Amino acid sequence: MLVDTPSIRMHPNRKGIHMTKRTSLNLDFALVDEAKEVLETKETTETIHKALREVVRNERLRRLSRRRFDFSNEDLDALRTSRSENAAGVSVSPRATA
Repeated sequence: MLVDTPSIRMHPNRKGIHMTKRTSLNLDFALVDEAKEVLETKETTETIHKALREVVRNERLRRLSRRRFDFSNEDLDALRTSRSENAAGVSVSPRATA
């Protein structure tokens, strides 16, 4: 099912409704072409979407890198054990602080 308005389309999917909007942009096509090469994309829309995802991902990683993780010696010992030992019931719960 596709619901159309003059500029917004709503596409139902498994996660709910995905909305897309047609818009006009003034783009530097030399920059778009360079981004296509770097991102290994073919279409302009695909390039913009991938670039936006990368910006969001990088920001999330930057925020995560600023978090301080506090591990006790017991937690570190548990992290050093093998997976098979962890499967036997060792639980590790790091305490993350902002």
